[in-house]
Amino acid sequence: MRRLIIAATITCTTLLFATACNGDKTSGNPAPAPTSSAGLPRAGAPAVQSPLKTDLLATDPCGAASKTEVESVGGALQSAEAEDIAGGRGCAWIFAGFAGDVSGALNVSQPDGLSHLYALKAQGSGVTTFKPLQDIAGHSAVEYANGGEGQGACQLAVGLRDDMTYVLVTQLRGGNPYLDDPCGLSVKIAEFAIQHLKAVQ
Repeated sequence: MRRLIIAATITCTTLLFATACNGDKTSGNPAPAPTSSAGLPRAGAPAVQSPLKTDLLATDPCGAASKTEVESVGGALQSAEAEDIAGGRGCAWIFAGFAGDVSGALNVSQPDGLSHLYALKAQGSGVTTFKPLQDIAGHSAVEYANGGEGQGACQLAVGLRDDMTYVLVTQLRGGNPYLDDPCGLSVKIAEFAIQHLKAVQ
């Protein structure tokens, strides 16, 4: 819960990471294909070429990556559980042996998607780290922070649609193979999440 609370606090400082059900509902009828929101992208953010429905992560946040998948890249897990975050739901993957944790969730608090981060960067405020990354499974991503940078720490947002990001907050400690590359681990988990979403479109 500790990392998730920290992530929610970041949202209060105008960054990204409050989660909740994003309005996608699971029913007997297929959901309509997602479309780009009017006016997005903006502030130089890249357009999402293949927008994804996010029902899976809205209803089952730990469906982003299985225990086996996370352990295959980050080592043994103590637990992988859905938790409440700022009125919504996210998933916390906690590594065994106090080796750190990763939390991930849809960010429904910022309907501008990646454009929100690009706008903060353009304004010259709200971010102390802003680093566009190589596309993750065909989706644009940004490493960002508003303070708190350090060994084992990474915050990453990947655009699932022009109006929706999936955010990962990582804090690793000694014993984790990705201690010196926490964003590398975040990218791996984001890849799993996108693969699972693509499988249920």
